[in-house]
Amino acid sequence: MDREARRVRRSSSVFRMVERPALGVRNEEEPMSFAKRILTEDLEPLRQRLLFHPLWTGIEQGTLPRETLRVFALQDWWLVREAYRLDALAAASMPDLDLQDLLLAKLLPKIGGYRLLLRFGEALGLSRAEFDTVEPLAGCMALTTFFYWVLAYGSVPEKIAAVGASEDIFIQICARVGPALMRHYGMSAEQVAFFTAHEEIGKQVSPIDALLLARYETLEDRRRITRAVRLSHEFELLFYDTVMATSRSET
Repeated sequence: MDREARRVRRSSSVFRMVERPALGVRNEEEPMSFAKRILTEDLEPLRQRLLFHPLWTGIEQGTLPRETLRVFALQDWWLVREAYRLDALAAASMPDLDLQDLLLAKLLPKIGGYRLLLRFGEALGLSRAEFDTVEPLAGCMALTTFFYWVLAYGSVPEKIAAVGASEDIFIQICARVGPALMRHYGMSAEQVAFFTAHEEIGKQVSPIDALLLARYETLEDRRRITRAVRLSHEFELLFYDTVMATSRSET
C-alpha cells in the first residue's frame, strides 16, 4: 500500500474491507436510511432507486461499459473538487463553535480522497489533463448547484441534511462497488481505494451526522430536513441518469 493509501487509512482508523450482498439483493441488516427517525415522509423508495440504480447494478453484474466508468470518474471528480468548498462554507455558516467543530471533524477523514479518485481514473486510461479540464454534465451541475443553493438559503438543519444525505447514500453504494470493480474489471485494491475507503469514512461521519441532527426535533425542522434529504436524493438520481444517458449517446 502506497503513502497516500496509508494516509487515508490513518485518518479513518483501521482500514478493512468486508463482504457485502450483491446489488439488487435486499439485506435485512442493511443500514438505516439517513435521518429515518426524523423524516416526515417515506423516502425509502427513492433511496432504493439510488442504491440499485443501473449505474451501480451494471458494475455489480460486470455489464457496465468502461466508457461509462470513465464518464462517472470525470463527473464525480467535479463534485469531489467542489467538496472542500462546500464543507468550508457549511462550517462557516454554522451559528456556533460546537457545530463548526462537528462539521470540521466530518471533513478530516475525507482529506486527500481526491487522489484516490485520480488513481481510479488512471486505471481507466484517463489522464490528469482530462480531469483538470472536465466540464460538468447537466445532472452533475444540478447537484452541485443544489448544494450551493442550500448553503446560501437553507436553514441550519437543511444545510446539514442535504450534504449528509448525499454522503450517506454514496458510502453505502461504495461498499458494493469497490469489490465488484475488482471482480469484473480486473482492478486492484489500490485502484478501487476511492470506493473502499468510504467504509471507514462512514464510520467517522455517520455518528457526527446523528449528533448534528439530534438538535433539531421540532416539526418544522423535521419537515425542512425531509425536504433537504428528498431533494438531495432526487438531484443525485439526476446525476446518475445523466452519466448513463451521456455514455449511451457517445456510444
